[in-house]
Amino acid sequence: MNQDSPLVGADSISRVYHEFGRLSQFTLWWHWLILAFIVLAVLGYIIVIYLRDGSELRRGVAASLFLLRCLAFAAILFTFFNLEKREELQLLKNSRLALMIDTSQSMEIHDGLNTSHSESSRLAQVTEGLLETDLVASLREKHHLSIYRFDQGSTPVEITSLPCTNSLSNNTSASQPLQQSSFSRSQARSWAIVSGLTMLTSILCVLIYAMFARRAKVASWFLFSGICLLALSLLVAATGHLQNPAYGPFAFENADVNPGQEPLRNRPPIPHDSSETEQKTLPEEVLRGQLVARGSETRLGEALRFLIEKEQGGPIAGIVTFTDGNNTAGLKPEVAARLARQAQIPLHMIGLGSAKQLVNVRVADLQVPSRVFPGDNFTITGFIQPHGLQGRSVRVQLYSSPDRSEIDVSSEGELEDEHQVRLLEDGKISTVRFEVNPRKTGRRIYQLRVKPPPQDQNQRDNQKQSIVRVVQRKNRVLLVAGGPTREYRFVRNALYRDQHTQIDVYLQTSQPGMSQEANQILFQFPATAQELFEYDAVLAFDVDWNRIERHAVDLLERWVAEKAGGLILVAGPVHTPSWSTSTRGNPRLDTIKALHPVVFYGSSGTAYHLSRVESAQAWPLEFTPEGNSAEFLWLDETSLSSERIWATFPGVYGFFAAKAAKPGAQIYARFSDPQSSAGSDLPVYLAGHFYGAGRVFYMASGEMWRLRSLDESYFDQFYTKLIRYVSQGRLLRDSNRGLLLVEQERCLVGETIRLRAVLSDSQHQPLTQPKVTASLVSPDGKRHVVNFTPGHDSAREGMYTTQITAKLQGDYRIELPIPDSPEELLTREVQVRLPDREVERTQRNDITLKHLAQASNGAYHVGMNAILPPGKKSPLVGTIAAQDQISYVPGAADRNFDRALTGWLLTFICGALSLEWLFRRLHRLA
Repeated sequence: MNQDSPLVGADSISRVYHEFGRLSQFTLWWHWLILAFIVLAVLGYIIVIYLRDGSELRRGVAASLFLLRCLAFAAILFTFFNLEKREELQLLKNSRLALMIDTSQSMEIHDGLNTSHSESSRLAQVTEGLLETDLVASLREKHHLSIYRFDQGSTPVEITSLPCTNSLSNNTSASQPLQQSSFSRSQARSWAIVSGLTMLTSILCVLIYAMFARRAKVASWFLFSGICLLALSLLVAATGHLQNPAYGPFAFENADVNPGQEPLRNRPPIPHDSSETEQKTLPEEVLRGQLVARGSETRLGEALRFLIEKEQGGPIAGIVTFTDGNNTAGLKPEVAARLARQAQIPLHMIGLGSAKQLVNVRVADLQVPSRVFPGDNFTITGFIQPHGLQGRSVRVQLYSSPDRSEIDVSSEGELEDEHQVRLLEDGKISTVRFEVNPRKTGRRIYQLRVKPPPQDQNQRDNQKQSIVRVVQRKNRVLLVAGGPTREYRFVRNALYRDQHTQIDVYLQTSQPGMSQEANQILFQFPATAQELFEYDAVLAFDVDWNRIERHAVDLLERWVAEKAGGLILVAGPVHTPSWSTSTRGNPRLDTIKALHPVVFYGSSGTAYHLSRVESAQAWPLEFTPEGNSAEFLWLDETSLSSERIWATFPGVYGFFAAKAAKPGAQIYARFSDPQSSAGSDLPVYLAGHFYGAGRVFYMASGEMWRLRSLDESYFDQFYTKLIRYVSQGRLLRDSNRGLLLVEQERCLVGETIRLRAVLSDSQHQPLTQPKVTASLVSPDGKRHVVNFTPGHDSAREGMYTTQITAKLQGDYRIELPIPDSPEELLTREVQVRLPDREVERTQRNDITLKHLAQASNGAYHVGMNAILPPGKKSPLVGTIAAQDQISYVPGAADRNFDRALTGWLLTFICGALSLEWLFRRLHRLA
């Protein structure tokens, strides 16, 4: 029998049922055969006994004795079958619907002819559609919603989870328990009345038999009828009581409710998911913070595969994807469509953007050096990319102005030069170069402008600007080497030839009288602050740090942390193994290890790793995404061309193994030999980090001289850019009271820009304020407040850090006024651009989106207007059917029912056997 009970938790109903527990153990045919044999044998024995004894009795009496013995045996057999009362929980899993939003950088594109900044980008249209309409609320009436974002990662990121607002638990009346309780009492009284009347009738029959037993033979059948009615009376009473164990003679008032297994209807609600324990609204702040175009790639196929595999077999109603359909990396969408069809998960695709490639010419990039010298020519390179304008000629102009008077459309500035450029086919980049000769020191803004043809549909990208600092002094570099390695000699000679660099060298193996190409030859490491603090960068090639005095090492640490010195550390096979494996307790070596961006192995774990200093063959470097985007590691003008050059580099033979990169350090490249790894990651080869106000860069071996086999200029360019990168903090100081540093001056949309400031008070002591406020000027001209707080990774006072996310392409400017000295302003600029892969194809990919929808029995909608028609309900609400699932959770046997049933069965057995014994005694039977 089934009996619905009140809800036990969200989206759940309990159901009561009865079953014979012993039957589940009868799994083989011979089990039933043995049981049947025993039952037949016992029945046969009873029949034989009462055929023998009943020959001298009246038939009614004999039948009554036979009935009592059969009833006792039936009760024993019933006890053997073990009737159990159980309660199972019926769970309703609400239909699930996944909303997946493309946050790759192509979603930041503005489509259409409107060129104002107020025009919504593709991603902004999705954000506003979710927040400002009832789409989410309408979908939640049928489904549990999970909202994800995806871009360059192989798995989408869940933003939020919203429970169904129309679930079963929200629609159930709370009065059900009271109704059931009232029904139980009424039912118990009915069963009791029927049982009582039947028992009175049975007693009347027995009395009639007692009065007329000697006068009429037929009276013996009144005894038989009385026993039948008595058995029926007990059966009715037992049935009524077992349906309502709380009432009746076997309701144990003080009995515990089934220890170890509480009845399901009395348990607290069972939540299916922590997110469903409370009703939520769409979190606007979280959604806006997460829906930022940040990905440099679009992995649509991989994101769909992840969700399909995750939701397969569950109550998934479909996956709604907001995207332009351009899959630029990873799994092909066709594979995801096949998986969705096999899993029977419909894909509903919302296509964003224009179906046509915009007719447009844009300044794709502008490259300028961050620092130049007055009177020296330098090159500004612009990259012009057209779409739909092949063969047209455009005029490209270069303007400049002092930093304080920013260039805009109305302020022409000073025209430096202009060129006529013939545009190539769609997507192909034309390069235009301008030779500039600055005359005055200071900061100057250079802006590249394209005079577009009338057909240009997007004028926001027709110009880019950047700031160049014209400085008078040369870059002072100190080279320190444990021996005259090939790397040291090539670097020394290249820097000596550079007219903008003053180079001093300290070769630990040199002797007085030896000549070297250098401005000054040292025979000991600088021992005073006056000597060391004059340098902008220090290059250390496999140095024997045990030979350098402790106070000199402390000066080096101060120079990096407080004076923004740039330190390049190159490991080697001679001295690095000895000092890096030393135990703690040596202050000099502990300081050197602290400066490194990597953690070295201890003396007990280096046996294998140190043996890998040399390899039998050259292995190319495996650059990380951070390494590919690090401009100071480029060997050509663009990231892609630089990657192609590094791909032709044969590689290096050696490396010095580090255990791991330190927290906050950036890994740029790894040694690619798969057998060299002790864990899941390849060994670190190039890494860097901020140390206080300065930058430290680590190389696992000194083999960059092998770049000369490709082109001698690559080697010179590698070290020139690297030295400028690590020393820019000293070269670009705005004030003697502070320094503002950015981790990288050029990045992609969506990337995080990390800022670090080193500040002092009016007494030139480290600043101790809890917060410093700066201003961020975004590419659209808006100003935002940015708060710097003391850095958690530095124990020094006066170090402040913050980070921002580049949401727009263009130039960001950070302005930090020094506390108590507002006239002193620290400034830095960061150029933010879209990656080439995300702008090569900007039109909506209808073919891919239609195929994904049709192959999976989903639907394809073009644009947000298609799913948000004015004044109408969204078609998504009607086309996506709910896929609720019902499952059952069995409970344990009801111990109160077991006790009551056992009591009734004992009453039945004992009563039947007692009456049989009484009648046999009255009729003088054995």
